[in-house]
Amino acid sequence: MAGIISPVSAQILPEVILECDDEIEINLGEDTVGRIDCVAENPSSYQEKIDIEAWEYSREYVFWSDSFTIEAGESVNFEVIIGWLDKEAKPAEYVVNITATISQVAGAPYPQVQEITEEVIVVIIEYSSCEIDMSGFGGYWTGSDEKFVSGDEISIWAVIDCWSNVEVEVSYQIHLFEKNMGSSSWPSGFQNIDDVCSVEIDIGKTTTKDDCDFKIGTPTDLEKVWEGCIVIIEKGDVRPNICPEYPVGLVLKVEILQEERGLGIEFGGNESVLEQLGITEEQVPVIAGSIGILILIIGGFVYYRKKGQEYEYE
Repeated sequence: MAGIISPVSAQILPEVILECDDEIEINLGEDTVGRIDCVAENPSSYQEKIDIEAWEYSREYVFWSDSFTIEAGESVNFEVIIGWLDKEAKPAEYVVNITATISQVAGAPYPQVQEITEEVIVVIIEYSSCEIDMSGFGGYWTGSDEKFVSGDEISIWAVIDCWSNVEVEVSYQIHLFEKNMGSSSWPSGFQNIDDVCSVEIDIGKTTTKDDCDFKIGTPTDLEKVWEGCIVIIEKGDVRPNICPEYPVGLVLKVEILQEERGLGIEFGGNESVLEQLGITEEQVPVIAGSIGILILIIGGFVYYRKKGQEYEYE
């Protein structure tokens, strides 16, 4: 080694400079792995092999290690992975120690132990993450558009799955908006009977099945078929005006009561008279033939009755 690093005055002695993030935050609702960015620099005139170790805060064991070679005057960026976390880890601050040691210089073992240590604060933040599954109307949702008539009271229930590292209460509310209107306003005439539900979330996984039941009253004076969408959102979130895909959003169709529509015929609408009467094109010849036969029978009856009256007169 004396031959490698002499004369000292002409060359820089083996050295390593280590820099890492001072602090990182981990949201276990998004990722259970923490990542610390570091850079190791070799300011000397020799090629160096550097051993890296990361210790948990009590220094009881090494949870991450790596080795790499750095050319003279160069640096290497690397990432320390913290992988022992689980989704139930409570909010807290931990200290992680990262050390860099020179193990070889110019390909030869380096006997002088030079350990550089960086301390990093790892902050586990509070989180709660929930998914909402609106299983349907009154528990009978089949995945297709559900139809109701004006004046109906609509029941909606949802299953909510949550993960959290704290005990917390989350409030949800139902929202209704009309299709293709481009507005998130609650539609006129519809009643928001059960507005808000609150869910108690425990540490770990919480599944609620009966905590969020909602009811919507439909208007009795609809003049045409109403189409829209139902969603359940966390209280305070932005209300959507575009229907998300099932099971987040449920398509709702409210039709007019038949007794309110008379014969149910509208002129100038999108549906033909036959469609409004529920008659298909295949049924038209059969119905027309039946009507023709009925007319012949009635005509014959009237004719013969008239002839009979003439004979009686004579």
